[in-house]
Amino acid sequence: MEAIWTLDGDETSWSSWAKTMADTPASPFMNDMIASYKTPQRSWAIDVGCGTGRAFLPLVEAGYRVIGLDPNLDGIHLGLQRANQACLCAYPVLASAARFPVAASSVAFVVAISTLFHLGLTELISALQEIHRVLIPGGKAVLHFLDLEDWRHILAGRIRPEQAPIPSYQAIVTCFCSQGKIREWIAKAGLKLEILELKTSMTETGQQRNWLAHCTK
Repeated sequence: MEAIWTLDGDETSWSSWAKTMADTPASPFMNDMIASYKTPQRSWAIDVGCGTGRAFLPLVEAGYRVIGLDPNLDGIHLGLQRANQACLCAYPVLASAARFPVAASSVAFVVAISTLFHLGLTELISALQEIHRVLIPGGKAVLHFLDLEDWRHILAGRIRPEQAPIPSYQAIVTCFCSQGKIREWIAKAGLKLEILELKTSMTETGQQRNWLAHCTK
């Protein structure tokens, strides 16, 4: 088995989550990861699944102008509020991960943290293809996946990939996948995988196993 999907069916979770994250800053992990992609060129970046805009400040500090994409209206409103209050060059847009309202070959950096694994298979493949489409030649992307052995796979019922609702954000869909499947999806999207690193952390309930795929176009 190379990938499994789970579904908990709670269609209100995203709005509730957005409200609790309204003022939450980027995590140290996110800050450090984005800082490693600093640019002197004032390029454009896309934050896929931007939520309330936690990544906006570190992206701007790293030299980017930011387009945030998210399908949750509450998240978009809170992200816009965050950007305005901090005078950030960041623009949250209501959009699906399956189709970016952005021109081809127009952005230098794409970050998709805690986003792709909340997509069903159809949307996930589309999102990776969209990331390839919008990146400039030589552009960079950091993509976040959950490992098959991450303890959180027990939190909801398992479903077949084709059973995932479209759009997936209407319920909590979670994908757990193997290293091999990540490599396969990235290659099929036309992206070049530079580094695939496993980040683990132990919690009271079990081990979290996060894959970070560092890619170029």
